[in-house]
Amino acid sequence: MKRQLRRTAAAFATAGTALALLAGCGAPSYQYAADKADHAYFKVPTSWPQVSSDKLAAVQGALLTNSAAGPPGGSFIWSRAYSETPKPALPTLLVGAHTPVVYASVQSLKDALRSALSFDEMRDLLFPVTSQARQAAMAAGDNITGFSLVSSTVISLPGGIHGINELYEFNVGGLPDAFDQTVLTNSDTTKLYLLLVQCYQDCFASHAAQIKAVVNSFTVRGS
Repeated sequence: MKRQLRRTAAAFATAGTALALLAGCGAPSYQYAADKADHAYFKVPTSWPQVSSDKLAAVQGALLTNSAAGPPGGSFIWSRAYSETPKPALPTLLVGAHTPVVYASVQSLKDALRSALSFDEMRDLLFPVTSQARQAAMAAGDNITGFSLVSSTVISLPGGIHGINELYEFNVGGLPDAFDQTVLTNSDTTKLYLLLVQCYQDCFASHAAQIKAVVNSFTVRGS
């Protein structure tokens, strides 16, 4: 599993060439999702339809109630989700998708999270990625198997924007699920910007070029 996802990561290095070849073969064009007020945007293939706001709100209400990526961390300013499957099941917007799913949000942070927001807090925003968080989750009775960290990058951008990108996987329903997670905050740590792209490992590998294009397009200029 780790070897397969590493091959996927290696494939990302040549994604630009792959995209150029695809463009010559009639590859799908891209649409932009933009939160203009907060100066954040990214692109997704036009063949990946946007998930309805009602369905997205239902997912946030059901799956993020105990997460800093949800109400405990602060209020949502803006959020979007896209799925290659036109009518995805609600839980698969965050985990266990058989086709690529993109989830993005901008939050206004509560003071408690602002003071505690470290790179490790960003890594563990949605799932227990750090070893300490995984140990705590397993001690609490969570069954976490097959975890593999493929890459971990600290991001520092102009204007004080900073954060992390983590490429990792763990087993979901007995199958390796792959996640590309980017978390950023602005210079005064008042806003949190999240981009998550996930699907099962085989899907992730077969859509490597498209996923790379989505992740690389994620731009935050802060406000």
